[in-house]
Amino acid sequence: MKRLFVLLTFIILFSQALMAQEQTAPAAEKVTFPMVTVPDEITDPQARAKYLGEHFWDNVDFATASEALVEQGLIDMASIFPLLNSETLISSMTALVKKAETSKEGLLMMLSLADKYLYGTASPLYNEAAYRGLLQSALISKALNKADKEPYQKQLVILEMNNEGSAAVDFDMQLVDGSKAKLSDIEAPVSILFFYAADNLDCKLQRFRLTQARLVNYLQRAGGIKIVAVCVEGDKAAWEKFRADSPKEWLHVFDASGKIKSENLYDLRTLPRLYLLDEQKTVLLKNTKADDIEQYLVQIIQASDSVPASE
Repeated sequence: MKRLFVLLTFIILFSQALMAQEQTAPAAEKVTFPMVTVPDEITDPQARAKYLGEHFWDNVDFATASEALVEQGLIDMASIFPLLNSETLISSMTALVKKAETSKEGLLMMLSLADKYLYGTASPLYNEAAYRGLLQSALISKALNKADKEPYQKQLVILEMNNEGSAAVDFDMQLVDGSKAKLSDIEAPVSILFFYAADNLDCKLQRFRLTQARLVNYLQRAGGIKIVAVCVEGDKAAWEKFRADSPKEWLHVFDASGKIKSENLYDLRTLPRLYLLDEQKTVLLKNTKADDIEQYLVQIIQASDSVPASE
C-alpha cells in the first residue's frame, strides 16, 4: 500500500510538472528527456526516489546536450522534488553539477536555466532549497572561474539569509508618527513580515488575502499575532493610501533609508514577500503565502491540542 501511494504521488506530481511545462517551456522545440531506469532490486520507495534523484542525468552528455533537452530535464526533475528528503535533494543537486561540469558551457547553460525555473519568482517550479543546493555545489566546481561564479555567489549570499530556523535580520524602520524602531523591538508571540510596494497590484492582492485569512485575523485580535507591513517601495503619499485601505490593527512601517533592499537584508527581488517569525524573531516560514501561514498555524494548534496537559 505504501509503494502504491508513493507511485500515485509521483504520477500526480509528474502530471503537475507537465502542466507547468506548458506554462513555462518554449513551444519552439519539444524534446523527450532520456529518463533513467531504477533497478528492480531497489524496492523501498524512498530508496527508489533517492536513486532516481541522484542518477537523473546519467543519460545526458552536457557537452552535446541542447538547451531544450536540459530545460526539459529540469522541468521533469522538479516533479520528483517532493519525493526527496532534504539530504537527498542536496545530493541530487551535487550529482547534477558533477555531471554537468564535464562541459563548462553545459554547466553554465544548466545554471542559467535553473535560475529561470528553480529561482525565478514567477516560475511554478520555484524551489529555493533545490536551487541553493545547486549553487553550493556549482560554486566549488573547478570547471568555473571566478567571473563565472560571481553572479551566483551573490545569489547564494541572499539565499543563505533569513532561512527557516535562523534569526531574522534586524532592521530599522520608521513608524507612522515619524519615530524610529527596530524589528527586534516588536513584542508578539508570532509576527508576520509583509514586505510590499505601495502602488503594486500584487501587493494589494496579498493584502486582501491576509485580510481574508480567518485564523490569522482571529489570532491578531486576540493578541497572538502582529502583522508588520513594511513598505519598501513607493512615496509617502502612496504609503498613506495603502495604510488607509489596510486593517487598523496592522503595524505599518516605512523603510525610510532604503537599506532593506539596497543592502539585500531580505530577498525582495519581487514583491510582495511574507515571512512568519516566532517571538524571538526566528524565521518559521520564508517567502511564504497567506494560505501557507494559515495551514502552518492550524498544524501548530492541532499539535498543541494533542499534547496532554501536565499534571
